[in-house]
Amino acid sequence: MKYTVGDRILMLHSKEEGTVVDIINDKMVMVEVGGTSFPVYLDQIDFPYFHRFTQKKAPLPPKRTPGEEIRREKPSGVQKPEKGMFLTMLPVFGSDGYDDVVTTLKFHLLNETSRVYAFHFEIWLNNSLFLEIKQDIHPFQHTYLADLNFDQLNDNPRFEFTFTPKGGDLTLAASYQKTWKVKAKQLFQQLAELQRQQQATINYTLFEKYPLRAETDAFGFSPAEKKKLSTLTSVQAIKDTTPVTARLEVDLHIEKLTDDWKGLSNLEMLAIQLNEFQHHLDLAISQRQHKLIVIHGIGTGKLRDEVHEILKSTPEVKFFVNQYHPFYGYGATEIYFK
Repeated sequence: MKYTVGDRILMLHSKEEGTVVDIINDKMVMVEVGGTSFPVYLDQIDFPYFHRFTQKKAPLPPKRTPGEEIRREKPSGVQKPEKGMFLTMLPVFGSDGYDDVVTTLKFHLLNETSRVYAFHFEIWLNNSLFLEIKQDIHPFQHTYLADLNFDQLNDNPRFEFTFTPKGGDLTLAASYQKTWKVKAKQLFQQLAELQRQQQATINYTLFEKYPLRAETDAFGFSPAEKKKLSTLTSVQAIKDTTPVTARLEVDLHIEKLTDDWKGLSNLEMLAIQLNEFQHHLDLAISQRQHKLIVIHGIGTGKLRDEVHEILKSTPEVKFFVNQYHPFYGYGATEIYFK
């Protein structure tokens, strides 16, 4: 007999569980289901355990996102070392019938840092703009810049880079400029060494570490800019354009002083303006002039502030005022001498 009194059974037609309470014969047993006893044939019942096991639903596989079936590379945990920013040059060789010669130079920019940079790239040939690119370069990636034919090395190629860090880190300099000029003799030596060592590219370092932001003074100039400004405005830098008679009024607007001001940096324009002012200030003092008006405009106020700093350290100046004037508004300073 398959069953004995007390066995748990499952009614196959209703899926209800019960208990064997008596053995009737070799084909029937008495079962109790829900408090009711009744006879059943053996082919109408079964042990519930097998049914529970076979009917258990397998767990659904977790939902996958597209591409998850591709095995992902486990992070190694090793951080790449930061080496800097590089200009890489790949020479392409061809045959002239006798030897292998360089026909083309392929240039790439290689970012071996963990930071994203925006860059402005220019190639100048014979002092004329040949190519200009503005885009971003991401960490530990490289980007194609340009090709130059080997004979274009005779055109005095010059590469100009301006890098700007992205991410809003105020400890870093707002921008960084780098110029690379092709030196033919040095390049030929490097190409020969490249062939000898059977290497592919020549790398030029643009910067190893991006420079930090320099501290600025009250006028927004860094120490390096102030030093350069003092050099540009020194006595040796002032041209001898002394007129016979001192002026009563000096206009320092840059377009009044030079025709080539559009190609100048802010620092160079300021140096020219201060040179002009110092020249006429010295002239007014030497000719015992009573008053001088200097027109500096409003703008950012840097030129005005630098002019005032010079006046404060000039003992011959009695006083100066920068107040509203019916002709100049607030864009001029009146200087009175002792």
